[in-house]
Amino acid sequence: MPNPSPSPAATPIKAWHIWLWPVLLVVIALGMWLLPWGDWVPILRDWVKSHGTYGIVVFVLAYVVVVILPLPAAAMSVVGGLAFGWWGYPLSMLGSILGAIPPFLIGRHWLRAPLMRRIDGPRVRAADRAIAQNSLVFVVLLRLTPILPFTAQNWLLGFTAVRPWTYLLATTAGLAPGTLAMVWIGEMGGLATVGASRAQLMLGGGGLLAFGLMVIWLGRVATREMRRAGFHKTGPAQPLADNAIRPESKPTLPDN
Repeated sequence: MPNPSPSPAATPIKAWHIWLWPVLLVVIALGMWLLPWGDWVPILRDWVKSHGTYGIVVFVLAYVVVVILPLPAAAMSVVGGLAFGWWGYPLSMLGSILGAIPPFLIGRHWLRAPLMRRIDGPRVRAADRAIAQNSLVFVVLLRLTPILPFTAQNWLLGFTAVRPWTYLLATTAGLAPGTLAMVWIGEMGGLATVGASRAQLMLGGGGLLAFGLMVIWLGRVATREMRRAGFHKTGPAQPLADNAIRPESKPTLPDN
């Protein structure tokens, strides 16, 4: 018996998802090159120094708001690098993780049960079990893969059976490379405006380029693994269709 053809919803991850990271890096780099950062960065860093802990709290809270709302969180990591230098990395990670918690908890405790009642079925239950059994790897790959915006990922994972501590651990691991790349861009922009030597800029730029290529490679590997696992727009498609529960057929009595 031939295998059933995949449904239209089970289309593979589009090519533009793979190139989203490099395009984003280029856009941010061009923005930093064209805009008057030389005037803004000293003002920003002076404000941070003069406000001390208050400036740190404001940045982290602003990052949390940006993550909860559908706004580009990557830009906040760049601002963190501009304002705090390398200290922007742990602060950006803290803001990202804190901002990822409320959507997940709301989705888990208030929205998951009514949603599951509406869409319950063999495919949905099988997808939920598959994610729960491989939750750490699944969340890390999802964070590394630019398939969905970060905010949408937080809500989506709240609808799954991923455990909260697994969610936090995998989110931290999955966000670490990309956040470091964004903060590095901000740090390089800060160096360029405070009169760093050409050797410093070349060394930092070369390191950023190498690390950016590694982040892009990680994203492509994660995309390939997600596609290999069968996770497309609506979750595992072909394997779950084969394992779907079908009604038992009644035995037919032979004719006399």
